[in-house]
Amino acid sequence: MDEVDLGASNGNIVNQPSPENMKADTPELERRNILERMKDNVKSFLSFDSESEEEGENKDKDETDKVNESTALPELVSENQNIFFGDDSPEPTEVEEPKKDSMDGLFGNAKIWLGKDYTNFIVKDFTNLDRPYQDLVDRNTTPRMPWHDIGAVVQGAAARDVARHFIMRWNATKLEKNKINPLYPYLVPKSYRDIELAPIMELPDVRPYRVKAQIVRSVSHWSAGFMDLDTWEGSIHEAYVDIISKAKRYVYIENQFFITLASLQVRNQVGDALFKRILRAYRENTSFRVFVVMPLLPGFEGEVGSPSGSALHAITHWNYASISRGKESLMVRLREAGVPDPSEYITFHGLRTHSDLHGDLVTELIYVHSKLLIADDLTVICGSANINDRSLLGSRDSEIAVVIQDEEFEEVTMGDEVVRVGYYCGELRKRLFREHLGLMDPQSGPGTVNLLDPVSADFYHNVWRATAQSNTDIFEKVFNCIPSDQVTDFQTLRTYQERVPLHCADPGSGAKLLQDVKGHLVMLPLNFLRNEILTPNPSSVNGMMPTTLWT
Repeated sequence: MDEVDLGASNGNIVNQPSPENMKADTPELERRNILERMKDNVKSFLSFDSESEEEGENKDKDETDKVNESTALPELVSENQNIFFGDDSPEPTEVEEPKKDSMDGLFGNAKIWLGKDYTNFIVKDFTNLDRPYQDLVDRNTTPRMPWHDIGAVVQGAAARDVARHFIMRWNATKLEKNKINPLYPYLVPKSYRDIELAPIMELPDVRPYRVKAQIVRSVSHWSAGFMDLDTWEGSIHEAYVDIISKAKRYVYIENQFFITLASLQVRNQVGDALFKRILRAYRENTSFRVFVVMPLLPGFEGEVGSPSGSALHAITHWNYASISRGKESLMVRLREAGVPDPSEYITFHGLRTHSDLHGDLVTELIYVHSKLLIADDLTVICGSANINDRSLLGSRDSEIAVVIQDEEFEEVTMGDEVVRVGYYCGELRKRLFREHLGLMDPQSGPGTVNLLDPVSADFYHNVWRATAQSNTDIFEKVFNCIPSDQVTDFQTLRTYQERVPLHCADPGSGAKLLQDVKGHLVMLPLNFLRNEILTPNPSSVNGMMPTTLWT
């Protein structure tokens, strides 16, 4: 007999489906669940001896958590709005001389980033999400990791397509997880015919642009409910490859990952499209630039150089294997094809910031979470898809993005010729360049830097790369921060971290040097840990996972 859960809803009794009436997980989800159980079992075995010792301590901690859960701790934000910090969680079991209240002298909007909104993923990943106001890290010692992200608002027919995509995803999930539960109804889309689009809304402080917009996706039978198990859609991947191949002057990329190498283990063709386009520019002796901005380190909990950092090491391996390490990487392929200096065509960067924490200088990388491509100031792809197989193949993670092409243009000089560029795409690219180069403040003199021509040698070498290199040198002098080109193996890493950084030895000199930092742009250190094998040990938990987990 079916098990029944009785729930009152407006006086009605609702039958919940029994397990045999529930559609099972898709094969990929089932494999993922099995792997998660394997990891949990191994972790439980390794921590078995220490559980009894921690039992009493955890009991007290649970009581403290209850206090934290009902109390919204105040927050504060540093002046540059990039690193945030605040009070410690209360410790009811001890009475101590109170530390200086980090909220002193701050009012109003300074009190933000409640609970788990104050996070640093490399120090501590999310846990106990049912306790949103419980802190993850010590606000008095750990800077918050800032994020950089890009989103877009669409209206009209494109917005209708987004709604239909949501309906497909909802119905596929309903079919799989709650097939006969009336509390979660199927959604029925409206017809495409005889529907008048609502007039374009005017959003406050937002300039509308007239563009062509096309919604693209990564979906398959499990995510969109296709009846044929072999049906999938990879239109985001197709858009990336097509736009890169047809780009005439530059491609600007911001992405959380860059896993795209010429290997049987990685199938997406973004890296190959970049290789072919750069090689064509070299053979035609034409100017072509590729700018890539990505995280300096993956957002995985762990310490670089220790067993806890195995997942972080693995993603780092695949990123560098795609960029510059091994015969299948983009830059090695370009050199072998005859391009003497690939950095003349493509450059890789991260973002970093600094502030002070209770009077101490601190730094943190800015985590690039955006998934953006801009080409020639004419075309934009903005959405949720990372540059890796998981996001782009269509049969794995479900993703959505919008391809935007301008319909209003202006003429500018780019690459020694007058060209038409779009208002929307061009303004978005220039806005990002101003942010990264520290030109947002009107007093910083944006007029002295020509952002209209990102292709010119003067801008590419003397502004973009020079600013990134200068910022990188300053951060390394002041903080001994990682990743760094000075650290090529784990032994060098230990020696590097044992050195007393300038901000500790001579804070005044460190603060003076930091005044010369412009924006947040830094170089991605391509020699970081180049002499180490970063793939997980095959006998470890992460080493037992399939390669597709990382790619």
